[in-house]
Amino acid sequence: MTTPTQTRRRPGDPAPDLVTFLVFHTGLRREFGRLAEVLDRCDPRDERRRAVVDEHLALLLRALHHHHTEEDEAIWPLLRGLVPEARTVLDRLETDHQEMDTVIGRLSGGGRPAREVAADLRSLDRLLNTHLDLEESEVVPLIREHVSAAWWEESGKKVTKSHGRDLPMLAAWLLDVATPADRDHIFGSAPAIMRVLYRLSWRRAYERRVSQVYG
Repeated sequence: MTTPTQTRRRPGDPAPDLVTFLVFHTGLRREFGRLAEVLDRCDPRDERRRAVVDEHLALLLRALHHHHTEEDEAIWPLLRGLVPEARTVLDRLETDHQEMDTVIGRLSGGGRPAREVAADLRSLDRLLNTHLDLEESEVVPLIREHVSAAWWEESGKKVTKSHGRDLPMLAAWLLDVATPADRDHIFGSAPAIMRVLYRLSWRRAYERRVSQVYG
């Protein structure tokens, strides 16, 4: 566990590695609009296809909620201490999370017509992209400048473990979203056991899911 003095990046220290964090953003930007389009095309009589789409959506909503919770409970409080002048933008980002949580709550309910779910997905997509634009332009530079690489790495390990049963699918999804260079970076820095499991089963399970959802 890091100590308070290890949270602040000192002059000359390496910057935190934000590759996975930003690739996660890229994936979130991509998925919800795509799923709305899938629901537009989905035959209402095809209950099996709709069930798979709903399962994939539930996975992504858990990932998004998990991501926002980590920011609200760990990253933003740290930045409030390290960069007090960032309070206004952090307040705005927390308000955005609350607004998105309202839509996520509706999307997490089952049995709704595809048209209603697609409309909420497009609303979430708009809210999320506006939110990420602000976060990446205003807060990511602050993380790079002020947060220590040690704290960020330790936090990332905790987040990875906390995904639990969703980790195999999310890890494969993240590598699918990444550019070739970012994929090599993420894969190369992952624990050996995760690399083996990805090659043996995680990638194939994810590819089956993508084929079922997106056709």
